[in-house]
Amino acid sequence: MRSVVVSRQARADLREIADFIAADNPKRAVGFVSELRSRCQSLARHPMQGRPAPDIAPDVRILVFRAYIILHRVHDERVLIDRVLHGARDRSQTWSHE
Repeated sequence: MRSVVVSRQARADLREIADFIAADNPKRAVGFVSELRSRCQSLARHPMQGRPAPDIAPDVRILVFRAYIILHRVHDERVLIDRVLHGARDRSQTWSHE
């Protein structure tokens, strides 16, 4: 099983998602972000989930969770979560990795 590493930018994305949802429903924000984090952690056992995203970078994969996408890369013994974005965003303009 691989380890899952969440980038600084992905952690910031998760905080922004929580803040956005909390504006209307604080309790739901906590639950939703917890579900989203669990989906990220599922990559430890199944790192090739999702589909390749060659339009972003050759080694990036996209895993969908509801209206959000998890941009990740698989390297040796770890999965790097680079971004967590709303699916409607222009992901090519928001791509960054550490």
